[in-house]
Amino acid sequence: MHQEIIPIPVRPWTLNGISERMLVSHYENDYGGAVRALNAVRAELAALDAKAPGSRLRALKREELIAMGSVALHELYFGNLGGEGNKIPDNIRAILEEHFGSVAAWRREFVGTAQSLAGGSGWVLLTWSRRQRRLHNQIALDHSQAAVDSAPVLALDMYEHAYHLDFGANATAYIDAFMRNVDWTAVAERMAAVHADRALPSDDPSDQSLPSLSVEELAARLAKGEPVQVLDARPRHHISRTVDLMEGAVWRDPDRVEEWIGELSSDTPVAVYCAYGFHVGCNVTRTLRERGFDARYIRGGVSAWYAAGGARALRPATG
Repeated sequence: MHQEIIPIPVRPWTLNGISERMLVSHYENDYGGAVRALNAVRAELAALDAKAPGSRLRALKREELIAMGSVALHELYFGNLGGEGNKIPDNIRAILEEHFGSVAAWRREFVGTAQSLAGGSGWVLLTWSRRQRRLHNQIALDHSQAAVDSAPVLALDMYEHAYHLDFGANATAYIDAFMRNVDWTAVAERMAAVHADRALPSDDPSDQSLPSLSVEELAARLAKGEPVQVLDARPRHHISRTVDLMEGAVWRDPDRVEEWIGELSSDTPVAVYCAYGFHVGCNVTRTLRERGFDARYIRGGVSAWYAAGGARALRPATG
């Protein structure tokens, strides 16, 4: 089973005290690296000879477990960020009070557990035990060592890659920033799902009403040599801060579509991306489709492309 990159579910520029630069680096390098590692291990497992020693199979299955955990926990982590000013809902507050005595007691234990990992590595999770039907705060080391009957509903990454760009060794400041940015609406939705024994809700923010491509689908088309016009539609203020773009792409100002739309071939599909796949790329795609082009936006934008290991090239000066 090939693991695909999910688009980053949180708008990176909206967080309070956590920089866009750090969050995007975390997503592209560490989450993306976990997805790539998982796919590499699975490819090796699929090709493993029946006569391979048991020690090799054991080592690969351990690496697969770690990579699977890293992928899942990173997706949960990004999905439970973005809730600045989002108070704990009354129903979640009641559950925390029931299982921990008070919200303050839960927070004290959760934050204290995170601080115990400062300078080390691991995850702090609020999990729901399916067997005991109650919540626990847990530590997960190697992305995998949590209670086997538990479903995580809140995930805090305490590996140094999650905070060193902004906070250096000051893990306490990072934990405080994380707690300010918890999206309690997302946590509540997860809690409702585990209470009802349903799968956790998807954190994919993609616009389902508009035709789109995953970065893997685009890569496959390009690898086959299919003609695709790839447009970088990041706003001028964003592209001016970067030095690269997707290999084979051409940057066009999304605010000046009428000036460059005549340069496109009406006979060739168009793939449009922005930074993260939220609005800009979708809006340009919608405009092109209204003008008769076979245009699709790239889910997750160029950030998802980089996370998947996609090739990049130096961009020309924008003028």
